[in-house]
Amino acid sequence: MSAPPDPRPDTLTSGSEAPPLRERWAALPRRVRHGTVGGAALALVVAATVYGVNSGPSEHPEGRRHAARLVPYPAQSTDIRFLDVATTSPRARTFSIALRVTTDDPVTISRVTQGYEALEVSMEPPRPLSVRPETPRNLQLRAHIRSCEGLPVQARLPFLEVTLRNARASQHLSVIPGDRYAHALTRVFRTVCEPPVKDSAHTP
Repeated sequence: MSAPPDPRPDTLTSGSEAPPLRERWAALPRRVRHGTVGGAALALVVAATVYGVNSGPSEHPEGRRHAARLVPYPAQSTDIRFLDVATTSPRARTFSIALRVTTDDPVTISRVTQGYEALEVSMEPPRPLSVRPETPRNLQLRAHIRSCEGLPVQARLPFLEVTLRNARASQHLSVIPGDRYAHALTRVFRTVCEPPVKDSAHTP
């Protein structure tokens, strides 16, 4: 004898027979619906407030690092131009170099060297030079010829190695001051290192 049929209806797992969300919302008491809407609005206000606080200016180290990343690298915002070379003491083999520094962001120049081993270059005075966008400054260098044997007869594309630092990074920049600087160095090298030309004319 077969079992009697189960009077319970089959259960559908797809949810297709469930009442629509709009109908279920309308079936809720009015007080429940108002409370739910108010809570959702309050949650949105709190979330917006937290986002505004977190996304605004901050003294947090991460915020400072982000602000520093917005500043260009010092080599991109700093311009160094040659002004003049003056021979201060041919007998002591020393002379001075004047440069002009302009920048789009505050920058500090801490060190200057150059490529000739026989020539020593240092900042004068020997301390970092700070330059701001609104006030270009002159950079004075003191150069000393250690030995004439290591210097070229004619300087070709001489360069300066400059260490720059700003809020974003510290960089070493190779500066080629140009033809005027090359001609001025050549003139100093010949003045200091070449022996004086003697009059070779014979007296009758």
